[in-house]
Formats: sequence, C-alpha cells, structure tokens
Amino acid sequence: RRLRDRGLISRRRPRPIHVASLTNVSDRDIVNWSAGIAISPLSYYRCCDNLYQVRTIVNYQIRWSAIFTLAHKHKSSARNIIPKYPKDSNIVNQEGGKTLAEFPNSIELGKLGLG
Repeated sequence: RRLRDRGLISRRRPRPIHVASLTNVSDRDIVNWSAGIAISPLSYYRCCDNLYQVRTIVNYQIRWSAIFTLAHKHKSSARNIIPKYPKDSNIVNQEGGKTLAEFPNSIELGKLGLG
C-alpha cells in the first residue's frame, strides 16, 4: 500500500510503473531515490516472520519501477534500458569509470534485512 501511495505501483493492479515526478531529475538521482525506498521497508519489517516476502516485493517492484522510470525519462522501452543499466542498476561515470549510484542487488537486500 505504501508503494502505491508513492506512485511505484499501479492503483489498479499490483504492477510496477514509472514515477512521473522523477523524469526531470538525473539518472543518478532516480537510482538513489529507488535504493532509499528499497531499504526503508526492509529496515521496518526486519523483525517480521515474512521478511522473505518483503524482500521479494522490494527486489521486484521497486527495481522494475526504477527501470520503467529510466525508460520513461529517456523515451525508450524497458527492454532498451536493461542492457544500459544491468540488473544491479549501477550508473557509472563515463570519464573515470567511477560508480555514481547503484541499486542494491538481491544479495545486498538479503543482508540488509538480517537483524
């Protein structure tokens, strides 16, 4: 429900959608915002029995919402965005090769949820 309120999931169906308010910001900010949203419920639900389900929701819904937001911003499809930003959603500086922003991968999300 909170993901719906933030505009990450469609109101009609539980599917990830783009966040229109983020299309005017940089790719780095989109990935950092999505990573922050992903970490928040894991911290909150860390002590629950169904943490695995929360991790699955976070990993799928928020990651795909970030991909759809990047695709919407660049007027492209998710299929074209995925090769540009791999599953880990790292944004690398072209000049120095330095990572500017990254979405935590599923292993890191698993470690975040552990008490």
